[in-house]
Amino acid sequence: MRLRAGPLLLLLFTIMLIVFLAYRGLFENFELFPPSPDAVYPRPVVELFSRQDYEVASGGNAPGVIKLTIRLSNNGSEPSIRGAFAAGVLVVLKGARVDGYDLGEFSGIIGVSEDGSIINPVNSSIVELFADKIGPWQSISAVLHVVAENGSDCVLIAYRGWIIDEDDVVVEPISGAKEHYIARFPAEEYPDNPPDSRWAGKDFMKYKLHEASICFRR
Repeated sequence: MRLRAGPLLLLLFTIMLIVFLAYRGLFENFELFPPSPDAVYPRPVVELFSRQDYEVASGGNAPGVIKLTIRLSNNGSEPSIRGAFAAGVLVVLKGARVDGYDLGEFSGIIGVSEDGSIINPVNSSIVELFADKIGPWQSISAVLHVVAENGSDCVLIAYRGWIIDEDDVVVEPISGAKEHYIARFPAEEYPDNPPDSRWAGKDFMKYKLHEASICFRR
């Protein structure tokens, strides 16, 4: 039996479509040849930008809200892994709290209590922003709406960032387990700012932080 050209082309197209969909569904996030360790790491950099918006409260003029833009950049040729916590920024506010936020290109945010417990980011003074990936030479941003507490004129901001390397590994000394190398900002170094998760959890404040201050205009 001879097939005409039209049905034959339709059959070939259908087969190609099935193969394409199978590839998308089964193999898109699966690496047949995972990257090999290369001792090249991401280079995270965190930058802060602020803008104050004034509001009129029922009792008179309020000092308003500072819109704090958080930008995480990878200033290197090495991408992050892909996953829920591939990269991120920790922000600690002293004299202020988060009143709202815009995630932008980040994928998630949590509030953190002083003992390391996860809480709602709204009304928290410690928040962590997360991204599920960041590529080479890429930047992502989010905005925190920050309000002063207890009549504070200025806010001290402590912050740090990290990007988890896609291929290089280190040994976490407490558990002895191998894990992906964590590039940090401030830069990772032994023993004070190690590229591993030994202080994750209740000791999270042991990793180094940068500091900056912003003031409300009254």
